[in-house]
Amino acid sequence: MKLTEIEFEDEAFKTCVMGTGKENAEDVIELRCRDKRIKSAVGIEYLTKLKLVDLTRNKLSELDLSQNTLLEEAFLGNNELSSLDISGCSALTYLDVFINQLEALDVSRNPRLEALHANQNDLESLDLSQNKELMDLRLNGNELSDIDLSANGKLERLELEKNPLSEAAKIAMQKLDGAAVRL
Repeated sequence: MKLTEIEFEDEAFKTCVMGTGKENAEDVIELRCRDKRIKSAVGIEYLTKLKLVDLTRNKLSELDLSQNTLLEEAFLGNNELSSLDISGCSALTYLDVFINQLEALDVSRNPRLEALHANQNDLESLDLSQNKELMDLRLNGNELSDIDLSANGKLERLELEKNPLSEAAKIAMQKLDGAAVRL
């Protein structure tokens, strides 16, 4: 599909995509649209060969990346995201969603995830049981009172500061082997 055939909702997003210099949607492998005042990324679903997307510092409130099945890295921090669908992104290794408004985040279909940075959101719970490759987890400034990390034996870095963690959760975190823990 030609990029000119995609019906983009947001002119700023269209400008950034067209700025890649590519003619066809399947030729866009990386998309760097940092700080462009983008409010909608509708049309991104046609960029099916996308491996890296950077939409940091925009005005996105929702984002559906479920059709971007080859995506490996997503930089989505400092937006207004309250909804994010990454269910089709089984190749995802790096997810950055700091400073958003996420109350829920489903990473159960992202088994290759190695780094998750979700500081300053509104997460009350997070299921990481399917993320056995996770090495870097940053969840400072959320609403987590408990989190089960028993399946995450590869953790090297864990940040959970400014969460209402229970005493039992804090004790469990201190026992993590080999991880640099900040509570």
